[in-house]
Amino acid sequence: MSEATTILFAREDLSIPGGAELGITERDRPDAVQAHFFDLISRSSPDVIVLDFSRAPAAGTNTIMTVRRRTEIPILVVCSPVQSKIEDYRIAGAADCIAAPVDIVGLNQTIQRIVRVRGRERPVSSRAPDNFRFAGVSFSPGRNLLTGPARNDIDLTTSEARLLTHFVARPWTLCTRSEIAELLYGPEHSVGDRAIDVVVNRLRKKLVLAGGIDAEQLIKTEFRHGYVLAADVATLPYEASVRPRTVVEPQHS
Repeated sequence: MSEATTILFAREDLSIPGGAELGITERDRPDAVQAHFFDLISRSSPDVIVLDFSRAPAAGTNTIMTVRRRTEIPILVVCSPVQSKIEDYRIAGAADCIAAPVDIVGLNQTIQRIVRVRGRERPVSSRAPDNFRFAGVSFSPGRNLLTGPARNDIDLTTSEARLLTHFVARPWTLCTRSEIAELLYGPEHSVGDRAIDVVVNRLRKKLVLAGGIDAEQLIKTEFRHGYVLAADVATLPYEASVRPRTVVEPQHS
């Protein structure tokens, strides 16, 4: 093909092989690694994402779904030839799977086939995320950041930002507990109501910090059903020059 193909390689945890990832401690590593990965996607706009699952991954399908929620760029999975999860990977959103050890010629042929079939046009969802404004509060999903009327910045964890992104995409609409659980923890994990309530309540508190006491009523509870973002939402231009921010997820029992 006359045009060069851009490929992004990553491990199961979305860390980049050979990447320095300086300043990332063990405590905040998962959030920071994901932020770095999606920042690379935003800056490099790869044609294909190659995920290395060759070392018996524990949560390969969850990794694929995490990527798929943020971009439609095709995913090629490198997996062990004895793994039985290849079909699961495809259902989760992988374009194709190849067995390790990887033959460079075969890898290149598979990547070119994916590019040829999917086309080189960049998917709409691979663009930089929009920013949003509601009830006087601005939300930047690409930075995990809330900004209040007084220009006060409030950092969100990945879970809080993911949940708020879900809410602002469907204001005044019931978001059920089951869809929130799948959004935050994946379809393979069974979680109780308390785990969902903890994330929602943390998000409520941060909305109050950003927008004042009135913001406490922005996320309405529909008893036993789910939650509703009770606000009109406007879309704002994305600040492409600003790098993502990372906040450690609090631990709860």
